[in-house]
Amino acid sequence: MSEQFRLTGGSSTVLDLIRGISAQLVVVGHGISFFGVLNCLRPPHFPWIQNIAVLVFFILSGFLITYSTVRKLRSDETYSFKQYFIDRFARIYSAFIPALVFILLLDFISIRLAPENYAHWKAFDLRTFFGNVLMLQDFPFLKHTPVDAITSFGSARPFWTLAIEWWIYLFFGYLVLVILRKKLKLHHLAVIAVFAIVPVVNLVGGRGNGLFVYWLFGSAIYLLMVTNTFSRISNGIKWTMLVVLLLLAALRMKITMVEYEAVFAFILMLCIALLTDLFSQVKFSAPLEKLIRWNAGFSYTLYLVHYSVLDFIFTHFSDDASPVLLFLAGFFASNIISFVIARYSEDILTLKVKSWLYGRIAKD
Repeated sequence: MSEQFRLTGGSSTVLDLIRGISAQLVVVGHGISFFGVLNCLRPPHFPWIQNIAVLVFFILSGFLITYSTVRKLRSDETYSFKQYFIDRFARIYSAFIPALVFILLLDFISIRLAPENYAHWKAFDLRTFFGNVLMLQDFPFLKHTPVDAITSFGSARPFWTLAIEWWIYLFFGYLVLVILRKKLKLHHLAVIAVFAIVPVVNLVGGRGNGLFVYWLFGSAIYLLMVTNTFSRISNGIKWTMLVVLLLLAALRMKITMVEYEAVFAFILMLCIALLTDLFSQVKFSAPLEKLIRWNAGFSYTLYLVHYSVLDFIFTHFSDDASPVLLFLAGFFASNIISFVIARYSEDILTLKVKSWLYGRIAKD
């Protein structure tokens, strides 16, 4: 097994391209759903585009988190769960909290303009707000407890996926950096048991029909890369394999019309693995690489806020303009707002939070 696997500039750029396009497809898919345009790209004619994009996000996440964690362990054997937690917390929460505050303000404006048209009253309260801060949306076994079942806050309906992702991060990091490295004590088992609740529920079911399995498919990409699985295959055969796999994925979708499905996810995983390998020796032109990285740079914030922007436009302007115009307005408004927020939250605040936490918590 090679211990020197490292993402090249070409591989990293193609992964950014996949991530950025997937985020845009989520906006397009939800825009189609809101405004009733491009009906040929929605059920029963076509599966939900946004669900396919979410599936891609989870596969990419499994690959990149596994890759980055293993690399840090190899470069620093003292890399700890505390440091891992800081890395993940800074990345997730530095964009999440500003997005959450933005949605709070946007929904408040929506309510002030037309309270009778606001569709998310049951999810617009302080309990749900702070429940989302703690990533408790759709958390199993909370029903009939003091906090009861918590859903995604207000109009931010896609937040349920973020909570699943967060608990997978905690479970994976604690398993790799604590459970597999230390002499186990009772409190270790107690912590991993709590962290495992959401991943285990999403192993064979849950919303998304097994999203943790699809995340693990992403981890499998790392294994394919580190074992040089594609090294003895010519590029011509790899491209042929990629085309065949994409056709199989399209056929699978046509047969099942189910986006969150293990066979389809496995095929997508192989496609991403092949693209990572094929582009490892490719050098993108500087302007194209800059454009790809720019688009990927605010994709996380775009995913977080776009639904609320589309919901706001649909709620207050659906009677005053054509569906196509509203769709385009929603698409561009979502991108512009996300870019503006991410310029601070994803570019600056993430580094500040990480630096502050390392300075205070990880001094030792």
